[in-house]
Amino acid sequence: MRQVFVIAPTGINAETAKTAQFIFNFVSKQEPKTAYFKPIGESQGSISQERVRALLSSGNASVLMEQLLALFMEVASDQEVIIVEGVSANEFPFRSKKLNEIITQALDASVILVSSAIGKTSLAVCSEVEIEAQDYFEIKLRVASCVITGVDESTKESLSQAFKNSFVPVLAYATNDDMSIDTSLAKKIRDIKTEHHITQPEFRANLIRQAGLNLKRIVLPEGTEPRTVRAAILAYERKIALPVLLGNRSEIEKIAKTYGLDVPAGLEIIEVTETISNRFLKPLVELRKAKGMTEELAQDLLKDSVWIGTMMLKMGEVDGLVSGAVHSTADTVRPALQVIKTAPGVKSISSVFFICLPSQILVYGDCAINQNPDSSELASIAIQCHDTAKAFHLPAKVAMLSYSTGMSGKGDDVDLVVEATRLVKSVRPDIVIDGPLQYDSATAESVAIIKAPHSPVAGKANVLVFPNLNAGNITYKAVQRSAANVICIGPMLQGLAKPVNDLSRGAFVDDIIYTIALTAIQAQSID
Repeated sequence: MRQVFVIAPTGINAETAKTAQFIFNFVSKQEPKTAYFKPIGESQGSISQERVRALLSSGNASVLMEQLLALFMEVASDQEVIIVEGVSANEFPFRSKKLNEIITQALDASVILVSSAIGKTSLAVCSEVEIEAQDYFEIKLRVASCVITGVDESTKESLSQAFKNSFVPVLAYATNDDMSIDTSLAKKIRDIKTEHHITQPEFRANLIRQAGLNLKRIVLPEGTEPRTVRAAILAYERKIALPVLLGNRSEIEKIAKTYGLDVPAGLEIIEVTETISNRFLKPLVELRKAKGMTEELAQDLLKDSVWIGTMMLKMGEVDGLVSGAVHSTADTVRPALQVIKTAPGVKSISSVFFICLPSQILVYGDCAINQNPDSSELASIAIQCHDTAKAFHLPAKVAMLSYSTGMSGKGDDVDLVVEATRLVKSVRPDIVIDGPLQYDSATAESVAIIKAPHSPVAGKANVLVFPNLNAGNITYKAVQRSAANVICIGPMLQGLAKPVNDLSRGAFVDDIIYTIALTAIQAQSID
């Protein structure tokens, strides 16, 4: 299991780089698959300080983290331990702590603090370390130990006494010439087994990287909607996809300028004219003639850009479609169901949201399509959600949610979840699933120990299947609007023959960008 340690200073003169290199040398003698990563610096494989400052000043911390994650993944491939040199307080006096917190969170790492003893009493050093550690603990980050630099023989004993009862153990004391490492503690730290969680920056970076491997044409029917215009420009510039905007060019350019953006020369814009609509008239009639489609009805439908975009997708002119910033879910999904239809062997579609918390990715389903599924439909939703999580390289422990954990509650709603869980287990024994579970039992280990101690899922679930649309839609919007630093990507539709994805009408620009990315990835899987 991969372990990542960020070597982070508590203040200036802590010799972060020297300490990180020493720990790397020590660990690599015991574990050959050990790598060293310096996120920020002037060497190859790092992001320059100038670039970091520019991204932070322009409010693009998320882009910075994606770039860092991309570099990290190149280094971390097939490695067991990665020693990360944190940002020195000397380099970023006012931002080093925040940067190290962000890096630690993004990498799902443990922290080894470095503090200088020069000019400080032993009690002051201990207090400085404990205050810093507490700050990490408060944002749910792990502090494994600390290293004290600038130590001489006269102060080593007093430092040992000061840290005797500290909740932060000392890994090493470093003099100017040497570092005496506590080998027993080092072994304990190395033996700590933590389940790696794919963090929000890592998931986003993976989406961008994977989408960029094979650029796909993604049509955006709401081409003059301001958020969509901005998202299309940014997706094009970041080489996530090849967006195709449907709308008036001059209007799109005007919208872009209001946000200080220029429409790239290569960004495709298709103006919706009668000629364009007529091009799809006969194909649409042919596709739907068994359902009573006439030229008059088709003409009326093709006044809507979503229908035009859907026909472009059907005829292979684009690879995917993203809509919903203005249109309702029904207006986005209906053309897809009638023209694109379900994939072979799939009876019905469903949806998922990727709920990107700062330190973990959750999959919510179904929050957009199926209003009151029966047990068979709910089982199908659970299977689709599980397979989607796996397709995006996420672990998949599925919780079937209810107001009851086990049989603590009674009623038809509980019975529905019990039966759906049984059906999944019978047709897909490979799926790790449990239910009924309350939300807190599913996601909080402290609650799971009490309510469901023997469950293989409770406290560890990352795929959360809601019993009906009411519960799912309310929950995802509550999380999106109430929790800090959360990105909700979706709804991503599951079960269609070609990728069509809906947006919440309250979607942010980032939500649209990442929905474009996952749509492109879905399109790649069809190739």
